[in-house]
Amino acid sequence: MWAREFRPKKVEDIAGNEEARLTVVKWLTHWINGNKPLLLIGPPGTGKTSLVHALAQQFNYDLIEMNASDTRTRGELEKRVIPILGNTSLFRKPILLFLDEIDGISSRNDTGGLEYLTKILKEPTIPVIIAANSKNTKIKELAKLCKTIEFKIVPPRLLLSFLEYILRIENKELSLEEKISIVSDCKGDIRSLLNIAQSRLAGYKTFKGDTTEIDIADTINGYFSSDSVENGKSFLSRTNGMYSDPRFGMSTEERRKDLINAFFSSIVASYRQIDSKSMAALLDVLSQADLIVGRAVRNRQWSLLKYLDDMISYGLYEYSHNKGIKYSQYGMIWPVMGPILARGQSMKVVISNLAQNAHMSRSEFGSIYLPYLIKIMSDKRVNPIKFALDSNVDEKVGEVLTKEMERISSKIRYTK
Repeated sequence: MWAREFRPKKVEDIAGNEEARLTVVKWLTHWINGNKPLLLIGPPGTGKTSLVHALAQQFNYDLIEMNASDTRTRGELEKRVIPILGNTSLFRKPILLFLDEIDGISSRNDTGGLEYLTKILKEPTIPVIIAANSKNTKIKELAKLCKTIEFKIVPPRLLLSFLEYILRIENKELSLEEKISIVSDCKGDIRSLLNIAQSRLAGYKTFKGDTTEIDIADTINGYFSSDSVENGKSFLSRTNGMYSDPRFGMSTEERRKDLINAFFSSIVASYRQIDSKSMAALLDVLSQADLIVGRAVRNRQWSLLKYLDDMISYGLYEYSHNKGIKYSQYGMIWPVMGPILARGQSMKVVISNLAQNAHMSRSEFGSIYLPYLIKIMSDKRVNPIKFALDSNVDEKVGEVLTKEMERISSKIRYTK
């Protein structure tokens, strides 16, 4: 992919944000023990990550990069960051620590990660650069400890010049109208510019040109009422929606515009019109699409996202055509969904405490061992409060286990 092939190897090769780049270079070259970390704020594709990689290569640093998807909790940060702060590079180079997409750490399932990071970075022993897409209230305490530098979207004139430079190197041609359309659609994101241009040359209709974006509700209704899969796909190509990873936190409006969630909630809400075989097939397609979104975000392989319109359009059409599916923002009414969400939050407390005692991951303990533990405790009539105290865990664990045991007992009575 061009986005990888043409990633800048030197600071001066990066397009745009000249003053910001110069400030970062001065900060690193004059860094001394205890200096404030650097916080880079700016939209995706403005060169924050590319700059850090170029700095490490150009100034001979051993770069250690961590992403918010890998380090979300206090425990994970303790295991990963503390050894770095206290050691030297195996290659006897100075270490540069880069914490990318840090605003993704502070979501609802965060368990003290951001607070812990704020504490340990007050007097760093190595240069630390942090990157975030926006300076929101979630990271305000961390931002107070850092020297903040803002990155702005790359202006159209630079984007057009950069695109023409890449086309000359690749010996490719696009019309002026196509180049202007690509520059407009990438919205200042150089990574997106390269992906759109390369996809366009490969035959993918990835840019919208002068077409008007349509609301997410009209997108879903238009797709499910289309008389052909091509017409259905045209609604996805013009939607004011997106493929996003909810692990990094989403506002109410961003959640509403999430395409996979919109398809999921609409399909589930229309369960009376869909037979079980079709429902399974539809949800399987969405599951596969969700995996691709997660991998693309985790590995920063943004080019994978261009395949999702095709995957969803062709994957859902056969099983959803003429089923009368309509847009629904929520798959379940709140009186049903609310208790489920509340129970999920309670179970996280149980799993976090007991998994640590069992010396295993939370996912392994929660999915494999916890159901058996609750069943055994119910059968043996173990006092859950006493169990929690004996296990040296939060008393709230005992309260949650009590409710789970009561739920099992009520199911048994209902079955009988």
